[in-house]
Formats: sequence, C-alpha cells, structure tokens
Amino acid sequence: MLTVIIDGYNFIFNSYFKVSFKSDELQKLREDTINFLSKYYNVKKNKVVVVFDGYNTDEPLESKYNRQNIEVVYSKKDEKADDVIIRLSKSIKGSLLVVTNDNGIRREVSSADCSCISIDEFVKLVDDIIENGKNLLYEEYDNDEEDGERRIGGVKKGNPHKLSKKERSKLKKIKKL
Repeated sequence: MLTVIIDGYNFIFNSYFKVSFKSDELQKLREDTINFLSKYYNVKKNKVVVVFDGYNTDEPLESKYNRQNIEVVYSKKDEKADDVIIRLSKSIKGSLLVVTNDNGIRREVSSADCSCISIDEFVKLVDDIIENGKNLLYEEYDNDEEDGERRIGGVKKGNPHKLSKKERSKLKKIKKL
C-alpha cells in the first residue's frame, strides 16, 4: 500500500486554491483540502497524511486525528511541519510519496528512499483519478525490468532512453496513486 504525505499549507498556498484570503478563511481552506483528499481516498484507499504547521500555537504536543479517512497532523509548539514530514518519511516503511514544492523537504526525504512530486502534478493526477477511477496520465510508461545488464567499467549496455532507477521508482509509486 502506498502512503502519501502532504505538506498541508504548501498544498493550500500552491495548489488550485490559489486565491487571496483572510486568515479567518484558512479553516475553510483546510476543510476543502481534506474534502479533496477524501475523494481520492474513496477511489484508491491509499493512506493519506496531511501535515499542517502548529509552530505558532501553544500546544506542547503534536496533535493527530482522522477526518474523512485522512490522517491530519499538526506539529507541536516550536516545531515546523517540515520537521514532522521529514521524521515521518524516515519512520514509515514501504512505498512512500511526499507531495510538496519545498526543495528543503525534497532534499531531506530523498535520502530516506521516498519519492516526491510537486503539488500541481499531484492535483492533476488526483483530479484524473477522481474523474476516471484510475491514473491515465502515466499509462504510457511500462514497468519493464532491466532489458540488459550493466557492466562495471567499459561500455554500458542497455537502453540509453530508459529512465533512471530513481525516476522509474517514482513512476511506480505514481502509478499506485
């Protein structure tokens, strides 16, 4: 099963919710995000974790709750959502996909052997999944294993047009979306 970790406020501020808003409307945007992700969950049943910043709150502990089958996490006082995402990415075993546009998070989680996609790409994929029931955007790529073996030293064998191992791993995870 695929686990998808989403940088909550990064998602809100950079996704299709690109609107100007007042701070009192932030709760509605969080609810809209959870509703959108819940529609995805209802189709694919992959675990979805949304992490929001609780940095400026007085909460001494990280808070977690489930809302419409989506796990919502707020970081504790003096801890950023970025830190929670990095910690979760290193502790979760199995297929993991992190959705963020934050390059710092991308660098940190790539060392934990998980893949990252941008928010715009994720929204397009999820819209397609909600509409069609499956991911049609990446059907053109096949998951064939290595066609040829690589030799150490000398001339490399194999298809020069083949994606890198990291990119193929990312595509496998995206196909699981």
